[in-house]
Amino acid sequence: MERDEGFMVIVQFDTSPENQVRALEEIGDYVAEFLSRQEGFVRSFLSRSTDGKGLVHCALWRSEADFDAAGAKAREHPSMPGLRQYQPRGQRYQLWKAFDRE
Repeated sequence: MERDEGFMVIVQFDTSPENQVRALEEIGDYVAEFLSRQEGFVRSFLSRSTDGKGLVHCALWRSEADFDAAGAKAREHPSMPGLRQYQPRGQRYQLWKAFDRE
């Protein structure tokens, strides 16, 4: 992958050992049923911390414009108020280079 061929958003969520599984299910359902169906969505990974205290969702998009369009729709999604309880914090990244196992 060369420069300007992708865009990534990484969102961290706060959980506790008691609610991490529920958060995984709620966020996973949102990604599977809504986010992954948006124009420009390429792929994503939902990962959990081994201590139960957080989740990370990394999403690869075709472009920042595609992500922004999906984000505008997401603000009105019915799952959003419930997902905010996990205090999502996102950061945008432009992909620079991909490395594959040789």
